[in-house]
Amino acid sequence: MVKLIQLEGADLSKLKGSFFITGFQGFGLVGYLSTRHLARELRLEKVGFIRTRFMPEVTSYNRDLGLQYPFEVYAGRAGSSNVVVVVHNSTPVERERTSYAEFLAVFAKQLEAREVILIGGLSQELREDPSEQYRWIPINDTSIVLNDAKILEDRHIIGPLALTMMFMHAYGLRGVIILPFTEPYRPDPKASAVAVEVVSRVLSVKVSVQKLMEEAAIIEAVEVEREKMEKAIEEAERKSRLTYI
Repeated sequence: MVKLIQLEGADLSKLKGSFFITGFQGFGLVGYLSTRHLARELRLEKVGFIRTRFMPEVTSYNRDLGLQYPFEVYAGRAGSSNVVVVVHNSTPVERERTSYAEFLAVFAKQLEAREVILIGGLSQELREDPSEQYRWIPINDTSIVLNDAKILEDRHIIGPLALTMMFMHAYGLRGVIILPFTEPYRPDPKASAVAVEVVSRVLSVKVSVQKLMEEAAIIEAVEVEREKMEKAIEEAERKSRLTYI
C-alpha cells in the first residue's frame, strides 16, 4: 500500500491550492535534477515521504538535508504561491508504479492542487530547430500557457511519468508537462536548468540555475576528456595493428 508519512511537526493543512511539482529519473535525469534543485533553491521544508510496500533499501545523510528518503515531499512558499515538490531520489519498483502514480494524483487532488507541473526529458533527436529548448503538453483545462515552445504531439511518453500524466488527467487535475531536450543516457543539468527556468516563470519567482550550470560544465569537461581518451586508445590500437602488417 502506498501512503504518505508526515514527518513530526509537519502541517499539510496550509498547503491547499498548491502548485504540485514532480518528475522522475528518466532521460537525462531531468525530472529528478530539476525537482531536487527547486526544493533546495526555494528552501522548501521536508514535510514527509511516500511509503511503498517495496521501498528501495537505500538512504544517506547530509548535514544540511538530514536523512534522505527514496520519495521525499517538500513544501513551502514560492513568492505568493504554495508549492509542493515530490523529489524522487529513487524510482518505484515496476510492480508498484501504477499504484504509485495513482497515489500522486490522489495526493494532488486532496491538496486541491492549483496546477500540476510534471518534468521529464525529451530526446534531442526530436529537436526540429537548434534554438528549441523544450516542448510541453497541457493537462485538462490548464491556465498555464507556454508561448515560447511547441506542444509535443503524436509522440509516445513512457515510464512512471506517462502513468502519472494519465492519472493526473483522469482525476481531473490540470497542469503541464515540461520536456526539455536532453542527452538521454547521461545526467543533463543544463536541460534541467531549462525546466527550472520555465517553472520559475510559472511561479513568478526568480530561481538561480547557477549550480546546475556548474554541474553541467563539469560533466561536459569529463565528456571531452573521455572522448580524447577514446581517440587516443583507438589511435594506439591502429598503430599497433600496422606494426604487425
